Amino acid sequence: MRGAPALRVRFWGVRGSYPAPGPATAATGGNSSCVEVTAAGHTIVLDAGTGIIGLGRELLHRRGNRVVRIFLSHLHLDHIEGLRFFPPAHDSGWRCHVYGPGRTGAALRRLLARTMSRHFFPVSFSEFPARVSVRALRARQRLRLPGAAPVAVWARASGAHPKVGVILYRIECGGRSLVYATDVEAPKGGYGDVVAFARGADVLIHDAQYTDREYHQAHLKRAGWGHSTVRMAAEAARAAGVGQLILYHHDPEHDDAEIRRLERLARTIFPHSRAAVEGLELRLSPR
Repeated sequence: MRGAPALRVRFWGVRGSYPAPGPATAATGGNSSCVEVTAAGHTIVLDAGTGIIGLGRELLHRRGNRVVRIFLSHLHLDHIEGLRFFPPAHDSGWRCHVYGPGRTGAALRRLLARTMSRHFFPVSFSEFPARVSVRALRARQRLRLPGAAPVAVWARASGAHPKVGVILYRIECGGRSLVYATDVEAPKGGYGDVVAFARGADVLIHDAQYTDREYHQAHLKRAGWGHSTVRMAAEAARAAGVGQLILYHHDPEHDDAEIRRLERLARTIFPHSRAAVEGLELRLSPR
């Protein structure tokens, strides 16, 4: 359709670690990680924090394709805790394709199923009414989604998140590109493989959980926890030469005023910086 964006991006959850609802976070949002990308009729979901629940409710009322593809960066709870409550998974008319880390699809499925074992949840993973497929991704992989208009999803395993690693995603359609790099800990100038993977992207969504003080100060020290500061995210965006930076995975202890302050700090390093908030929508027109 003429005038349709190559990529439409909407933020449904922008917090890291755990949800943070309440009046102090109302403007930014309190749900954990979830980003929706629409490209050439495909619904692509990046991570399944609590933000995916609201997305799922809306999907049930949309017309069109009843297929959703969920790409998990890793399996920490703040990135999968909404999956068991995802409305389309409880609807037999839907197909849900889940991609993420693991040696095999069966191994990834077993890990996800543990969060829905009878000790933790009343409905097991195998009892979802929807047709749910689970696929493990290789360290370097390109997926071409079916359809007339080419949509490519590139996956890269990165060591930027200590101990467990993380998968970075790059989505390309209509000459536009988006990179999703959450839960990455970047030294000064950006983590090398993240910068290389994001090179020239129109949009970089980058972990920006901590302040400099939280990361470095002895009694607060968060170094080694697998997350970046806002300064690190801005340096990575500058090094990668991206079009714009979206600060993401906000600390649940940061209220709206603190998020605005950190956004201003990022702009002193990389002017095209913006803090993610729930409901933020980006529309990238085809080149």
